Amino acid sequence: MGWRQEGKRQRGHAALLVLGGVLMAALGVLLLWLWLPLLIAVAAGGLVFVLLSQAGRIGWLVEGRRALRDPALRMEDGRLRTPVWLPFYAMLAALLATACGWMVLFVLPEGLHPAEMLQMGTGLAGAIVVLVVVWLLGQLSTGWSLLRQGQAWNARRMSPEWWIWAAIAFVPAALAMGLMAPDRAGLQVWGLQWRGYDSQPIRIQLAPASNPEQARLRDAALLELVQPLLVQGSRRIAASMRSRHGTSHWSAALPARYRLQGDVLDIQLAGRLEPEGLQRYAQQLQQLGAGDLSALRWLAAAQCLPAPHAMAALSAAERRAQWAQVQACAQQRSQALQALGAQLQGQIEQVEVLPLAHYRPWPRRGGWQAVALPSGQEALDALPLLAQ
Repeated sequence: MGWRQEGKRQRGHAALLVLGGVLMAALGVLLLWLWLPLLIAVAAGGLVFVLLSQAGRIGWLVEGRRALRDPALRMEDGRLRTPVWLPFYAMLAALLATACGWMVLFVLPEGLHPAEMLQMGTGLAGAIVVLVVVWLLGQLSTGWSLLRQGQAWNARRMSPEWWIWAAIAFVPAALAMGLMAPDRAGLQVWGLQWRGYDSQPIRIQLAPASNPEQARLRDAALLELVQPLLVQGSRRIAASMRSRHGTSHWSAALPARYRLQGDVLDIQLAGRLEPEGLQRYAQQLQQLGAGDLSALRWLAAAQCLPAPHAMAALSAAERRAQWAQVQACAQQRSQALQALGAQLQGQIEQVEVLPLAHYRPWPRRGGWQAVALPSGQEALDALPLLAQ
């Protein structure tokens, strides 16, 4: 009787093990389906790291043969010292492998992964960078303390406490970088700002100011006058992705930039505006500076009109509503332009629309500033002035 109960108990345990195995296998397949792009990127980065590590290992073996004949290259316990270059080579290999893995994730077909996978991969890459930074601090701290004691830089290995600090910083860094990572539209804006793009330059020559206070008021009035042009001359970057998880849409803005140096205001528009309208805009600005108040009405309307691409994308009902908003905006804007026109009378000498040029904002400096635009996808989508 007892052997029968024992047999039933064993069969029950076996059934539970089988059920648990089936559930684990199903969970593994589900995770593989969801995380496949990230696993591919990690595998690619791991392969690069292994290849680079093998190259470093060969260098270590070559140096180790020489160290076997030199007792001065041994530590106190008789083991060979780690070459000075090896930890830093390993850090470089980790960074290169991380960059390769992230690039693989970025170039994978869009339909392979959900919209958030790129942000997750960016968070993981950022966490690895933080780990390498903590690792670097540990190596430098250990080597510096040994040098101060009169010992060799690599006389002792890095304290394990630094690895604990690196592990503690890894998870918060991954979460923070993942949350702060830009979406696909934001990444396109980053790429354009690094690679450069065709931009429309505009130069406004001002009359010399008699004193610093007059120059300050003049510059503030001019920047307020061209603010709508800077917004209209910014570009909306739209990105979408259709995957097995549905279709996702993103929007980001490539802002127009300006630089005020002395009596010259330089503008670099990021979006394509109609050339004839832009030339007319420049003429009206110059006429306003010359005291021609007839330019007020035209500028008020032009500063409230959406970009042609944005207007063409609207439906008939949306266009009627947009025209009503334009009329209200023009009436309100004309009152502000009257005060600005009086303040800038005789101050604008020349407005030039220069030929198109290739412009790269990053890492350029020299006083260039980006126009302030609303943050967030909903705010950008609700702003009809941005060009495409």
